[in-house]
Amino acid sequence: MTAALALALLLVLQQAPPPSAATPAPAPGAPAAQTPVRRPAPTSSTVQVHVTDRSGASAQGVIVTAEGAVSREGTTDATGQVQLRTMTNGTYRIRASGEAFITLEKEVAVRAGATTAPIEFTLSAAPPPPPPPAPKPETAPAAVANPDVKAGDSRVVSIADLAERSLGGRDPIKLVPVSCSGLDSTQMIVLRETRSAPPNPNVDEMLYVVAGEAMLTLNGHEQVLTSGWFALVPRGTAHTLVRRGRNPVVVLSTAGGQACGAK
Repeated sequence: MTAALALALLLVLQQAPPPSAATPAPAPGAPAAQTPVRRPAPTSSTVQVHVTDRSGASAQGVIVTAEGAVSREGTTDATGQVQLRTMTNGTYRIRASGEAFITLEKEVAVRAGATTAPIEFTLSAAPPPPPPPAPKPETAPAAVANPDVKAGDSRVVSIADLAERSLGGRDPIKLVPVSCSGLDSTQMIVLRETRSAPPNPNVDEMLYVVAGEAMLTLNGHEQVLTSGWFALVPRGTAHTLVRRGRNPVVVLSTAGGQACGAK
């Protein structure tokens, strides 16, 4: 080999790329390399709701509903919390309501896989219910007209003038009609002696002394009556009226309970 040929061969060897390193073969029994598995992105979330009253106490038994891409509902526990599960992405209208509270709503955006703080509701107490209506007063039944009772003529009279005109005469008992209508009749009694009235089961009698003085015996009791005195004689009661003094007694007597003009 000549010197020139040796020199050319040396230059070729210097310019050639070095051989690449061979990939070592896996050792016998070693596990094969695993390809990483890509997990799918989450499509729903669980929303935590916490409800309290105005004092900060947990509100149990409050109904929480969510309306949006899906609908969910739950009731708060003793800690005032409830979870609404598998809520997909979207905007929801969340409502908290209970009999003892005023309903409150909030708008919430849910993003699947995102960590969100509990949604807080602070409810105000509902106003007390109105009191029950007062019972309607019982109305008295309408009076039914009695066809056997007739209305009399209206009359206005001065009792003092009538008494003065009725003093004439000497009759032991003088009866002067005053008025009569329906179940009432009134007369003026000018008494110079004694008037004894038997019991009448149908008539109540009212006595008013206009002038003079008399002794009334009623139920075994005696009572002196003078001008301005009033006495009621219940039906079924006998009574006696006796004049006292020299002057006649003038008494206004009204009988009620028996048809006017009946004997």
